Formats: sequence, structure tokens, C-alpha cells
Amino acid sequence: MKKLILFLIFIFNLNLAFSQQKTISKTTKNKTIRKHDTFNETVVITNQKLKSFIPKGYEAIIEEKGDLNLDKIEDCILVLRKATEETTSNMEEGKPDKRPLLLLLGQKDGNYKLAYKNENAAYCIDCGGLFGDPFNAIVIKNGYFSVEHRISGGHHWEHITTFKFNKTKNNWYLYKDHFINYILNPSQDPNAEALIANVDKLETVKDFGEISFQQFNIYSKRGY
Repeated sequence: MKKLILFLIFIFNLNLAFSQQKTISKTTKNKTIRKHDTFNETVVITNQKLKSFIPKGYEAIIEEKGDLNLDKIEDCILVLRKATEETTSNMEEGKPDKRPLLLLLGQKDGNYKLAYKNENAAYCIDCGGLFGDPFNAIVIKNGYFSVEHRISGGHHWEHITTFKFNKTKNNWYLYKDHFINYILNPSQDPNAEALIANVDKLETVKDFGEISFQQFNIYSKRGY
């Protein structure tokens, strides 16, 4: 079973690496423009009140709802991307197309109010390098929300940042930051797991101190 899983991972890696090397034919000044593949297709926002928060030239890739501030009114998180990011984002040269993450609080009249916007909470389309778009999901639950990133290819890792609402300060603060890196299991046991974690780093407020959502910066090693 383990050999079969390893073989499937090998085939997946080859296909992924090949797809990430695709380029578009358009060139400017003899420079080929690479087209980054994304696993986050544009989502259709049907609520006109939510659509009003999407600026011209941007699209939504996530619309997740839940109670962010514990007032029992449904809120929403939108993650946006620049419509051109597949060809304009360039993390390799330190010029990523940032993906704004919007915290939108539901109002009693059905409208939404922008609480905060952070362009450094979600990784860019090419932040995973050859292994693709790392942004994976948003999860909201009872005043907490998590931004989840994962890579599955020749390199396997996941990075989940979780924020918690503080009623007193009426704001969200980094609650925990969890990074796990996986490697192929060297065990010869046919029933062993194909992948094992060689890095499992969980940090909490005791490690990084008080970091508000608007201060958080996933591109910085310090987190802000």
C-alpha cells in the first residue's frame, strides 16, 4: 500500500511540476511571461451588498460566513485577488500581487460594515514556488477565524494562522500560528504512513505577544 501511495505522489509531483512550468505566448521585450496556476477559482458573489466591497480590477476567491464578533449576526470574510495575478505576481523578485482579506461585519439591516482589511494575511498565487498556489481556505467558528495554507507536491507543508476576537478591545488578535512540514516516511513497513512530519511548530501568544489582525504580516518572520 505504501509503495502505491508513493508512486501516486511521484506521478502527482511530475504533473504538478509540468503544469507550473507552463507559460503563455505573450512576450514583452523578449521576456516570456509565466502564467501561474491557481487552485482558487473566482467565486461568484451574488449579494450586491458584498460586491460593493470588491474594487475594480479585483475578484473574490473566498466568501466565508460565520459569527466573527459574537453578536449572533452572520458576518463574512472575503479574500480578493488582482484579476491579473496569474501573470503579474512575481514573488521571486519580491513583488507579489497581494490578496486583500476583508473582515465584514453583518448589520441588523442586512448591510455589511468593513471592520478591517489586511493585504498580508493570505499568501500570493506564486508564494508556493513551483508547487503552486498555497492559499487553501478560511474557517470561521464562534469568534475565531483561521487562514489556511497548504502545499502538496514535491514539498508538503501546511501553515494555519488563527485569530481570536477580543470583546473588550473589539478587535481580533493572533491566537496561534501552526506550521507543519512533511517528508517521505523512510520506514520499510508497508502499512506505515507515506508522509511524516519532520517539523511541527506551534506558536501562541506566549511566543509572539499581542499582534492584532491589521498588524499581522505572513510575509514577515516576526509576524508583523
